[in-house]
Amino acid sequence: MGSITGGSLIARHTRKTRPADEVNRDVPIQRIEPELKEDLLAQAGTLSQEAAQLKNIAVAFERWHQDMISLSQQNREMHSQGDDLSSIVRQLIMLSLNAAIEAARAGDAARGFVVVAAEVRSLALRAQALSQDLSKSLHKNDLAATATFQDIQAGGKMMMAAISGLESKLGQLRGKID
Repeated sequence: MGSITGGSLIARHTRKTRPADEVNRDVPIQRIEPELKEDLLAQAGTLSQEAAQLKNIAVAFERWHQDMISLSQQNREMHSQGDDLSSIVRQLIMLSLNAAIEAARAGDAARGFVVVAAEVRSLALRAQALSQDLSKSLHKNDLAATATFQDIQAGGKMMMAAISGLESKLGQLRGKID
């Protein structure tokens, strides 16, 4: 048809029909050369495969979303257990104080009991510090889990929008090719 050589099939077709700056991409191509049509269909097939792979990634996003929901539930349960532990520790501290007071009232006969009560109090205070550290760690975990959860949700929505847009463009391309 023409003597133009080099460039892609699309570029060659565009040069034959009208200058590149005048091409209206919304107007269907009236006649597509068989070689160009074959190339466009192959590219559309490749894009379809890419869209399918993106859908697989979107499924992974949904699985991660469900995992994050499970993790959030586990965090709530751990907070509840941490609250129970804090309550037990407070009771142990009070019990050790009461035991020390009673041992002091009993006098010399309860000296061994005073030592035991002091040790129980020491252990209770260590448990209290551990309980507070656990609570702080759970709070940090909550913040990280919440941020990750939100990122996964946003990423999943962006992924689905991209897939939808890609599939729409593929449909338009195939409509123009056929």
